[in-house]
Amino acid sequence: MTNRQQRGAPEMALWLGYSGLVPFAICAAAAHGNTPTIAAYGLIGAANYGAVILSFVGAIHWGLAMQDERHVYWFSWSVTPALLAWAAVSLLDVRLSVLALAPAFTLAWSVDRRAFQRGLLPAWYMQLRHVLTSGAVVGLLFTAFAPAIS
Repeated sequence: MTNRQQRGAPEMALWLGYSGLVPFAICAAAAHGNTPTIAAYGLIGAANYGAVILSFVGAIHWGLAMQDERHVYWFSWSVTPALLAWAAVSLLDVRLSVLALAPAFTLAWSVDRRAFQRGLLPAWYMQLRHVLTSGAVVGLLFTAFAPAIS
């Protein structure tokens, strides 16, 4: 493990990472709103934002694979979260797409955890991923299970 991998998280990564949870919270609150329009925006926003962030999580491995000349598996994995996100938002009802993104985030976290255990990711990143993945999954589930308003 390099000296860079042993250091704590860069402050900017913490700020941006935690700030990235705000849209999940806003969408969840909106989905529990008392008007159908606001609730619909919450669901649609959560599905779209979740898909974007899930794609970002996978893309990290593309960058790492290029930098470290890793096994071709990592390139393949790097596009998988984006494909899962696309399928969720394109093929499913919006409430189901939000629900489907939660296990996809968990799968991505699991792959990152294995990469960390192999020394391919720094400890600070994995610590941050624990919190961010938990926040994203909780936000998505809270949104998906909001009561339907008609």
